[in-house]
Order: sequence, then structure tokens, then C-alpha cells
Amino acid sequence: MNFHVLTLFPEMIEQGLHTSILGKAMEKGCITLETTNIRDFSANKYNRVDDYPYGGGAGMVMEAEPVYRACKSVEEKIGKSARTVYLTPQGRVLNQTMVEELAMEEDLILLCGHYEGIDERVLEEVVTDYISIGDYVLTGGELGAMVLIDAVSRFVPGVLSNEESSQFESLQDNLLEYPHYTRPEEWHGKKVPPVLLSGDHKKIEAWRYEKSVERTKERRPDLLKNAVFVTCAFYAPETSWKEILLQTMEEMTRYGTFLDVGRKKIRKQYNNFGSRDFLLFAVPADLPDDSPLAAHEEFFQSFHGKNTPAALIVYGDSENKDQSASQQKLLTERLTTALQDKGFRILDTCLTPESPRERLQFLLRLREKIYQGIRS
Repeated sequence: MNFHVLTLFPEMIEQGLHTSILGKAMEKGCITLETTNIRDFSANKYNRVDDYPYGGGAGMVMEAEPVYRACKSVEEKIGKSARTVYLTPQGRVLNQTMVEELAMEEDLILLCGHYEGIDERVLEEVVTDYISIGDYVLTGGELGAMVLIDAVSRFVPGVLSNEESSQFESLQDNLLEYPHYTRPEEWHGKKVPPVLLSGDHKKIEAWRYEKSVERTKERRPDLLKNAVFVTCAFYAPETSWKEILLQTMEEMTRYGTFLDVGRKKIRKQYNNFGSRDFLLFAVPADLPDDSPLAAHEEFFQSFHGKNTPAALIVYGDSENKDQSASQQKLLTERLTTALQDKGFRILDTCLTPESPRERLQFLLRLREKIYQGIRS
């Protein structure tokens, strides 16, 4: 990941980011940071880049031409157009899903405004994303750029020593993270919860989920109202597809559960879900000859929702090479209709989960909908 920051104060960016975890990541080559001083592209000998606003008003406005030339110089250097983010309180407020989506880019240009802002005409020409780090005003965009770089970098492979750290933490599942403890076992009369010393991983995960819900209810009830519990109902006759589904669930949730509808016991039991659940249905495009059922829809006959949000994954290449994309689309539409009749709202579908990029984009779309609130 390569970050390119357009700023009037490059030393502020350099000094703030060349330390700690990000500094080490730069040394290892996991990320790069290049700052471009917008003043270097001024057309006057005083390196002035601002002027009075048309129509009057307080403060100064950054001129269009120096910003444009600085941006184009970066694009010429990297040999392509790049996603360009303008840090502004008028943008979308940054959230974890946006962070993960930005981390998929190879290059990011971050434009830092100052004074009263930047001439609107150049923003219309070069900016692809308007992002805010919160509903408050700063003296410039540099701090916002550093926040974004820190957040995005954590999802770049190799930046964190423990890759799981970027995935399972606060805001995963729309829940705040559970409390943490380390040695000693007792400090100032306060003891570590016994369950954490038990070695029983199932009980530990259950405790962590309970504490996450409690903490979110207490500190961020706005998140809790959109939190859902994820269940993956799947039929995966091949081990490789089970592994992909396991990875998919790990990327989406920490606390989800699996229901293997290939097992008769699961198909026979009554599987009832409500509005606080989220179902991820997954089936192969073609049922094998030894499939326990003849039709895809039959695997989910025992599933019943109450306007329950859900998504659909159809995986595996068709054995019939002549089967067209339109036929696969018809299968997806048929399954979607059948599940809707069972009380599920299909929010999205994924036909290529074996592609890491396609799968991640599918999950990011779902998580963004969860952030926005998917319950009607």
C-alpha cells in the first residue's frame, strides 16, 4: 500500500507517522509514505497558494492550480490515476467498513485542505472520495489523513504482527470489544475473571460475546441497535468449499455459527430466526450425484425467518461447461424467491467466493449495510 499525501505541512505528516507500528511497517516495505508540498507547485515566487474568496467572507481559500498540479505530479510518478481522498468535515464519516475497502487499493492520494477550504473547481476534477473523521472541525486535513492512514494500514498484510488483531476487535459485529486482562491475576484487589483462566475456549468465547454486548449497550447503544448474530447455513460436499466458507465467516464475524444442511438432523429440526439474526446461505451451483436432496430449495425447507436479513453464496464451477451465466443467474433468482417465501430478505449475492477480492467486496457491501441498519 502506497500513501501519497498532498499537504502544506509535510513535516507534520512525516513526524507523526514514522514511529511505532507504522514506522516499522515502512522499514519492512509493507507500506510507503510520500508527502508532496503543495507550495512547490505555486505559480508565484512567494510560494503563495491561497487567495481571498469570491463573494467575500472570512479567511482564505486554497487556489485550484497548485492543488491540481500537485495531484497530477503524483499520478505521473505512479503512472496511473489513483483514488483521491479529500479530508473534509463535509464527507462521509469514516467507519471500519470504509477502512477495509480503502485497504484494497494499491495507491491512495490524500488531499489535506487548510484555511477555509479549497477552490471547488479543482475538487470536482481530482477528488474521488470525500471523507470526514468526525463531526467537528480541525485547522487542517493533516490529522484526518494520519488517522485514515493508521486505520487503513492495519489491514495491509505484514503491518501487524498478529493478523487476527485487525479483524477481531472493537466494532467487529457492530459490537465494542470485550475487556482485556494480563498479569498479575490480582491487582488492587481486582481479580481476573475465572473463566479466562479456565482454558475452556468455548466458555471464554461465550463470556467475551456477553461482555461485548454489555459494553456496547452501556457505551454505544447506537451500534447495538444494528448488531446482528450471523449464522451460515451451508451444503458443501467438497472440503475446499468448507474451508472457503470458514474463511468467509471469519472475515465477517467473530461469534457466528454454522448449520450444515447436508446433515439430515439439521434439515429435520425447526430453524427459526428473527430480525436480530443474519443468515448466510451457501450452496454449490451444481448438486453432486450423491446429494441427499434433488433440488437446492429443499435444503432450506426447515428454515423460517421473520423479515430476517440474509445473503446468498453460490459456489463451484458448473460441471456442465455449456451452462451460461444467465442460467446461473436464474438459479440465484430461484433460490432468492424460495428464501423470500420463507421470510428472509436477500440483501446481496456472491457467485465467485473462491476469488478473495470478490468475496471481500461482497462482505464489505454486507457490513456497510449492517452499519447503516438492515432491520426494517
